Amino acid sequence: MAPKTITIFGATGAQGSSVINSLLKNASNDFTLRGITRNANSDKSNALRARGVEMVQADGLVKDDMVSALKGSWGVFVNTNSDDPAIGQPGGPSETDLGKIIADAAAEVGVQHFVYSGMQSASKITNGAVPNQAFDEKNAIGEYAKAKGFKSTVIVSPGWYMENHLVEELAPIFGGFPFQADEDGYYTLRAPRWGGNDEINFIAIGDDFGDLVHGVFLDPEKYNGQLVQAMSESATAEQLVQAFAAATGKKSRFVPIDDWKSFETYGERSLETVKYMFGFCQHSGGLYYGVPNDLTVPRELKSAAVQAQGGGEVNLMTLGTFFKKHFAG
Repeated sequence: MAPKTITIFGATGAQGSSVINSLLKNASNDFTLRGITRNANSDKSNALRARGVEMVQADGLVKDDMVSALKGSWGVFVNTNSDDPAIGQPGGPSETDLGKIIADAAAEVGVQHFVYSGMQSASKITNGAVPNQAFDEKNAIGEYAKAKGFKSTVIVSPGWYMENHLVEELAPIFGGFPFQADEDGYYTLRAPRWGGNDEINFIAIGDDFGDLVHGVFLDPEKYNGQLVQAMSESATAEQLVQAFAAATGKKSRFVPIDDWKSFETYGERSLETVKYMFGFCQHSGGLYYGVPNDLTVPRELKSAAVQAQGGGEVNLMTLGTFFKKHFAG
């Protein structure tokens, strides 16, 4: 049987790269990979090409580009970037417009399995009390794709990136954690509480996200119509700073911001999304997914991917291991 082509939209981004890295380790050679990017001659594109990924240059807002790029694909993984300056501008195309163009093109060329990095709708979860444009639009794209007649449409919904705490430029927004100590000598995380039992759905994008998507592609119809909780660990902010302290020996603490509406966004669209994420999570009792966090499916998918890669230990990343990997020593 000829290998099945999986096309990754956003191939050079964090999520797309993780998906490609995982699928390239598949031991059966069941899949060939194609990456879609706006710049097929970038260093990242050339690096993927050198590893055997077919790289195609295309604009997601141009349907003819998408039709050409997706032809012959058995499956697609799509991540739309809510912060892309090409979308979301007054009078211009929205993220929903972008997602619909990609889904329409995929359906037109006969793609069988559509995997989308989507979200629950904050507006639906909170009955309109706390909307979140990025979450609401991603939800609309996923619902639109479900109606296009693919053999399977699966929403893989990433939680809070562990990797957010590797970006030194973000640290001041969150009280300096985990790069800058405060005046008391603590590495202090300042953020609104999550709500409910305060357990955040953390995902290690580099270590786990790609494996979860890989697991879906191994049996996509099993997960048809589902929203997969893409997370590595469910833990509180207090447990996050405790894991950092244990890994590094540095004094750490969590100091909650009492009112989520006072979270400073500096006019940045991405931080507005974060601000309203805290708001809708608090309003819903911590239900980022509309239901309690559950690691059952992530563990199942991780196991399937590891087995397809030739076997080995099946462990989702923990906060403790993550901080040891990146900060200890």
